[in-house]
Amino acid sequence: MSLIHDPDSFRAAMLHFVNEVLPTLDANKPPHSDAVQADTPLFENNRLDSLSILHLIAAIEDLTGEAVPDAKVTMKYFQNIETITATFCHEHAAS
Repeated sequence: MSLIHDPDSFRAAMLHFVNEVLPTLDANKPPHSDAVQADTPLFENNRLDSLSILHLIAAIEDLTGEAVPDAKVTMKYFQNIETITATFCHEHAAS
């Protein structure tokens, strides 16, 4: 992945990751029939688990070029793609 600082591009990259890439990383997890939208709660209906959140953090780090601070590895900052974009894309927009 290349660095992305534009919120719309970041949001699109996160949606692609969650809908297309993440399901291929855990063969034991049943697929969801509906696609994640920007406001879809990620911790409801088994969308994310402890392993998938690590993959998601790695994707955020790849897109921003920065480590996700330990203090931000909480459900508060990973509620949905909009929350992730607001937290991590804007935070690194000036770098």
